[in-house]
Amino acid sequence: MPAVNLVEYIFQAAEKRELWQHPAIIYRDAAFSYEELFRLVKKCGGMMKSLGIKSGDRVAIVASDCPEWVAAFLGTIAVGAVAVPASTMLSMSELQYVLNHCGAKAAVITSDQIEKLQGARNSLHQLENVLLVDGEAEGMLSFEQTLSEATQAEIEAVSDDALAFILYTSGSTGQPKGAMHIHRNLPYTVETFCKRVLQVEPTDRLFSSSRLFFAYGLGNSLSFPLSSGASVVLCSEKPTPTVIAEIFRQHRPTIFFSVPAVYRALIEYASEVKRLETDSIKFCVSAGEKLPEKIFYEWKELTGIDILDGIGSTEMLQMFISNTKEKIVPGSSGRIVPGYEAKLVDESGQEIVGAGTGNLLIKGLSASSGYWNDEAKTAATIQQDWMRTGDLYRRDPDDNYWFEGRSDDLFKVKGLWVSPIEVEDVLLSSDVILEAAVVSGVDDDGMNTVAAYVVLRLKEFSEKDMAERLKIHAARALAPYKCPTEIYFMNQLPRTATGKLQRFKLRKARRKVEG
Repeated sequence: MPAVNLVEYIFQAAEKRELWQHPAIIYRDAAFSYEELFRLVKKCGGMMKSLGIKSGDRVAIVASDCPEWVAAFLGTIAVGAVAVPASTMLSMSELQYVLNHCGAKAAVITSDQIEKLQGARNSLHQLENVLLVDGEAEGMLSFEQTLSEATQAEIEAVSDDALAFILYTSGSTGQPKGAMHIHRNLPYTVETFCKRVLQVEPTDRLFSSSRLFFAYGLGNSLSFPLSSGASVVLCSEKPTPTVIAEIFRQHRPTIFFSVPAVYRALIEYASEVKRLETDSIKFCVSAGEKLPEKIFYEWKELTGIDILDGIGSTEMLQMFISNTKEKIVPGSSGRIVPGYEAKLVDESGQEIVGAGTGNLLIKGLSASSGYWNDEAKTAATIQQDWMRTGDLYRRDPDDNYWFEGRSDDLFKVKGLWVSPIEVEDVLLSSDVILEAAVVSGVDDDGMNTVAAYVVLRLKEFSEKDMAERLKIHAARALAPYKCPTEIYFMNQLPRTATGKLQRFKLRKARRKVEG
C-alpha cells in the first residue's frame, strides 16, 4: 500500500471506478453521493482549521451514527489532526476522563450528549469548542452553521505511521485505555478482511447494528463500504429489532453486521411478528463475542442466510480470525485471515505448535502502535510486534480456532466489555451485601450473562425477594448489559490465603454445572 493520508485511500475506489455520483451514505430518507461526501469531508477539515485545530490536535466525536459523524472523523484526519471517537454510552465521569485523558481540543456531539457535556464542562481543561450536530445549546456551536461558513481544506500529506485516531477501550482496571492507530492501520483491514473475506462490491449495501464508535462498526459502516465504492446504511436510532426490521424492508442491505445478542433478538422478533424481510441479504457477519451454534442454526433455518463469525479487537481494528463464505465451522471463530499471523502460548510464554490451547497473540499491520499516555499498558500488551489479545483459544488439527474464555476476569455481554470489579462495587454499595463476586454466566441460548455470587450481611427477606431487590439496586447505577441476571447466595467466597478473591473457581464451578 502506498503511504497516503487514509482519507485519500478511502476515496480511491470512487475515483478509480468513477463512482462519484454513486450513493455513499444512505441515511433515513436521504442519500449522499461520494462527491457530496468528499466535499463535506473537506469542508469539515476547513471547519476544524477555522477553530484553530492543528496537526496532532485531538478532536472527540461523541455522536449517534449519522453523515456528520463520518464527515467529522474523516475531516479531522484529512487535516492531520487526530480523531477520537467515544462511546455514546459513557457516563458523565467516564466521558470527562476520556476527553481530559486525550486532551481533546474540540468535540462533535449529538443532542443526546448535551447533558453530560454540560455537566462535565467545568472539568474539561483543554476543551475549547463543542460542535452540536442537531439543535442548539448554550455554550455550544452549531455544527451546520460553522460548517457552512468554512472553506474546503486540502487533504494534507502525512506519513503512514502518523497518528490518525484513538479508540478507547476498557482495561482490566476498568479505566478506559486509548488505543492509538496510525494512517496505515485502517487501509490494512480493507486490504485483508474486507477484500479477501467479505469481497465487498460497489453494488453492495452494508448495514451494521454496531455503532461507528466501535472498531467493529468503524470498519462495517465506514472503511469497508467507502473504500469499496459501496453504500452504507446509517441509523442514529437505537438498533432494536423493530428498527432493524424496518431498515431491512426499506433499504434492503446486502451484508448485515451484528452481534450474537441482536441475532437472538431478531429471531425472537420474527417468531412473534412472523415477518423479517431478509431476501436482499447475501450473508451476515457476527463479532463481539462467540456466536453460539444454536443461534447460527436458528438464524439459518429462519432466513436461509449464513453468519460468518470471527474475532477482532479494538487494538487490531477488525477481524483477524474469521469463518469465510467458502468454509463455515459453526461454534468456531474460523481461521486466520490472510495477512495476519497468530500464535498460542502457554503460561510460561512458550509457543504451542499444532493443535492445543493457549493465550492468543496476533501480528498484523492494523495493530495499534500503543496506548495513549500509558507506557506500562503498551509494554504489557505489545511484545515484539505481537499483540496479546487476552483471550484463551483452542486450535484444532484443521487450524480452526475455538474461543475458550478470557485470560483475565473481563468478559463480554452483548458484545460489550463488563468489568467484574465495577459490578461488584455497585452490589457492595448495598447495606445488605457483605461480599460480592461477578463472573460470566451463560443462558439457555448459550449467550453470555452477568452472574453474581454474594454473601449477605442481613437475611431479612427470602433469597428470591433479595435477588429482585439487588437487581433493582444494580439497575440504578449500571448500564442494562452490566446488570446481573443471575444472583447466587453463598456463605463465603473462595479466596487465597492472602485474601485475594478467586473468581476462576466460580467460573470453574459454573462450567461443571453447565456441563
